[in-house]
Amino acid sequence: MNSEWGTKMYRGFYCFLFIVILGLLSGCSLLQTESQTGVSVKQGYLNLNDWDGEKNGVVRLDGDWEFYWKKTRDFQENEKQYISVPSTWSNEKGVPGHGYAAYRVVINHVNKDTEYALDMPSISTAYNLWIDGDLVGSNGTPGIDKKTTMPAYHPQEVYFSSEDSTIEIVLQISNYHYRDGGIWESITFGTADQIKDIAFKADALEMVIFGCLLLSGLYHTVLFIQRRQNHSALFFSIVCFLVCIRIAATEDILIVDFFPNIPWSLIVKLEYLSFFLSVPMFLWVLYTLYPNHIAKKFCQVHMYVSVIFSMIVIFTSPNTFTHTNIAYQLMTIISIVYVSIALLKALKDKQEGALIVNLCAGFLSLTVINDILSVNSIIHNYRLSSFGLFVFIFSQSYIIANRSAKAFNEMERVTHELAVLNQTLEEKVRERTLSLEDSRDELRKANVKLENLSYKDQLTQIPNRRYFDEKFHIEWSRALEIQSTIAVMYIDIDYFKLYNDTYGHEAGDDCLKQVAKVLEETLKPYNGHIARIGGEEFIVIVSDVTAEDLNKVCEACRKSIELLKITHVKSVLSKIVTVSIGAALVLPHTRMSSRDLINAADHSLYVAKEKGRNQVCIDFRKK
Repeated sequence: MNSEWGTKMYRGFYCFLFIVILGLLSGCSLLQTESQTGVSVKQGYLNLNDWDGEKNGVVRLDGDWEFYWKKTRDFQENEKQYISVPSTWSNEKGVPGHGYAAYRVVINHVNKDTEYALDMPSISTAYNLWIDGDLVGSNGTPGIDKKTTMPAYHPQEVYFSSEDSTIEIVLQISNYHYRDGGIWESITFGTADQIKDIAFKADALEMVIFGCLLLSGLYHTVLFIQRRQNHSALFFSIVCFLVCIRIAATEDILIVDFFPNIPWSLIVKLEYLSFFLSVPMFLWVLYTLYPNHIAKKFCQVHMYVSVIFSMIVIFTSPNTFTHTNIAYQLMTIISIVYVSIALLKALKDKQEGALIVNLCAGFLSLTVINDILSVNSIIHNYRLSSFGLFVFIFSQSYIIANRSAKAFNEMERVTHELAVLNQTLEEKVRERTLSLEDSRDELRKANVKLENLSYKDQLTQIPNRRYFDEKFHIEWSRALEIQSTIAVMYIDIDYFKLYNDTYGHEAGDDCLKQVAKVLEETLKPYNGHIARIGGEEFIVIVSDVTAEDLNKVCEACRKSIELLKITHVKSVLSKIVTVSIGAALVLPHTRMSSRDLINAADHSLYVAKEKGRNQVCIDFRKK
């Protein structure tokens, strides 16, 4: 039955995934701006005599524009060259990336007295736009040198009317702040209503994807907070947030709508940082899913390289760090090839969810490669990596849902087995009335054993937080009743995260076991009760103790851990494992809360850490 249910779930997910991908591709087609007439600019002219805006749709002004290097608007006919649009002028004409130029195109056979519009993308990196001799739009401040040029990214729609059947478009472009200059994305021409419709759909689709990724990031962050061992959720949430930043800093540059005065250089830095950091985070996501197939070393190396690239972005100007993009793109393609091979091996080994992850990761990889080719002007297509991640989110959601369903099924199975066992037990009790007392005794022992297990930490085999809470309540009530002292000690292993990162979680678990065992033995002569409350932190209750005795207990515990001499090469204090201890002692009264004592001990632990760790700090509280 479970197998049949799982098969139906797989089929349902595949159908749902197909619908999602189809919907995204349909969304892209809604934004398609290619004219159905197939017209293009030829030697600076675009003839639209066979073009019907309502029937054929909008037109991309792609083709050969007139190009005047180091000219603004004072160009001459004999200075004319031609340049392919979209492209950068350094790739197309072999001129330096820094400079200024004029672009010109003439559109023939348009309808008079019709409101038209241009969908202007980001142009590297500042421009003025003239139509029929009138300045109708600008982006930044174009100039003839770096001092007179102010770069900006602000895609916009420019609306205008023509009193003639010919439209002259002139762009004065300058770039002194980026790697390359020129019109690197298509400019779209159409009626005002068409351009408005395309812009609205593009913004709406981008906002939907942005919102979905943001919500997914927040959702996985909550999953990680609730279960800190779920590193997959943490890494995936970081990927979602980074892609949200990239969406806001590219294409329609949404971030400018929210922060109009944001510096241009910061937008470019966010664009590059979100790319450089999202790739290693995504590798860590896949590693947490399939640690036996994706090498941790590979993820670490990619992370280190990404940090280096990110430092270059942070501490240099766009003129410098934009040259690193191609190198990082090549490394990304290598990572895609490696991950593809690793995921195929996971699929071959029949790992849980491997088929779905392969399909979605494959789709994401294709969209990333598409973006790399688009950025380098090898192809002229939409940026699709955000769509790819959007699809991958569904694979993550499916895996989580599938695991939850399996856990629920397992719980039902165990519940059913327990019900059967209880029924069998009742029948045996009725049949064996003579051994009723023995059966009850066995059942009582089993309950005691089960209760003992519920009070124990499974790793260290010492009491857990539940035991501490109940024991502390009893001891506090007793101390309040007979007016005797009570103390609480917090014990924390110094730099334990560094120990885990250096020696691995298995060694970290072994270290916790040794520390717990020694502390338990050390506290026996003092009638102390120890419990592990999480991670590398322990808590101790000591009753009927003086301030002097409490100090002896704390020092005995601290020294006992030093005597273990567990090697810890990454410790800032010494090369062995040490502990910091914070304690508080009080003679309770009715106006005092037991929480005050715990908080005081916790504060003492904080003070011990502040003083350099491997120390004891005690708060001797008065009534």
